[in-house]
Amino acid sequence: MRNPKLCHMWTDANLLVGIALVLTLTGCMTHYGHFSLDARVRQAFQAGSVQPEFQYYYTGRETMPYAIIGIDRGYTVPSRYWIPFSPRPDQLKAMSANIYREIRDLPYGAYILDPAGQTIGIWYSNVFNRNVTVDQARRKVQVLYKNPENKDRPR
Repeated sequence: MRNPKLCHMWTDANLLVGIALVLTLTGCMTHYGHFSLDARVRQAFQAGSVQPEFQYYYTGRETMPYAIIGIDRGYTVPSRYWIPFSPRPDQLKAMSANIYREIRDLPYGAYILDPAGQTIGIWYSNVFNRNVTVDQARRKVQVLYKNPENKDRPR
């Protein structure tokens, strides 16, 4: 014969553990976006095509950036490493032509996607060790990458 009080306690404990597990996994999985390589993004940067729906940022030196991103204006990029700027087409073209190239010669373009797969930005660089986190509630995007001039510490 089952003890109803014991069964009720067991069910409550399982329920709490289950809820905690789901919340933990959901919290971990929903904040990561990803990159989708696309030659059209590379071509747009190289042509100096400024897209008004994006706020542009660069990191590194303005004359030789490590990377350039454009992020949907509905988001912020709270990082001291990403410098906001409003590029002119000739400026974006010149910066794209002089991207930091110690890693490899051919920079690439990619769409930056949120966890649901929606485009929230664009990326241009030759750094492959990168990731993106998205806080949808606060509308913040963090694009992290390994600094190409300091191979020991990620940025």
